[in-house]
This record gives sequence, structure tokens and C-alpha cells, in this order.
Amino acid sequence: MDVLNATNDLVAHMAAVPMDGAFGWDTNPDLPAFEDGHDPIQQVFSWGQGIIVVIGIIGILFAAGKMAIGKFGRSDLAADGVGGLVWTVMGISLMLVAIPVILAVADVAGG
Repeated sequence: MDVLNATNDLVAHMAAVPMDGAFGWDTNPDLPAFEDGHDPIQQVFSWGQGIIVVIGIIGILFAAGKMAIGKFGRSDLAADGVGGLVWTVMGISLMLVAIPVILAVADVAGG
């Protein structure tokens, strides 16, 4: 029973001690910045945009290759290439538009 009373007294004394600046803890932590001072989230999105552009170039070249092969008498392949080109351009456009929208929403929600 003495241990329980001692624990109760310790908790009561610790609750009375002001802990606001005792340990120097930051109650509003920030993400670490890179050496050049840019926001790391912005850096990730910039890398993402670059990857999206590379994927888009590969997709357009793939569709162009299908259209070029289809010119040699395989019209179904050429039509598939045109359809693939439309899907590629629209998909890349949506991905590139999504990044500024996400950043705008995150800025509104965070600030």
C-alpha cells in the first residue's frame, strides 16, 4: 500500500510542476529542408513531374511506333496507335494538372 501512496504523491507533485519550456520541445515541428532550402514536399512533386514527362514521352513514342507499323498494311494497328496516343496525352495531362491542384489544396488545408 505504501508503493501506491508514493506513486499517487509523485503523480500529484509532477502535475503541479510547470513543463512548458522545461525540455525545449518544439510543439510545431517542421519538415527538414534540403541544402538549397526548398520544401521537401515540393521537391518530391518536382521529381514526380519529371517522371510523368518521361512516361509521357515513352507512351507517345510507343503510339507513334504503332502508327508507323500500321502504315505498312496493318490498319488495325495504326488505329490502335491513334487511340493509344489519345489515352496517353489525356492521362499525362491529368497527371500534370493533378500536381498543382494537390499543392493548392494542401496549402489551403495547411495554412
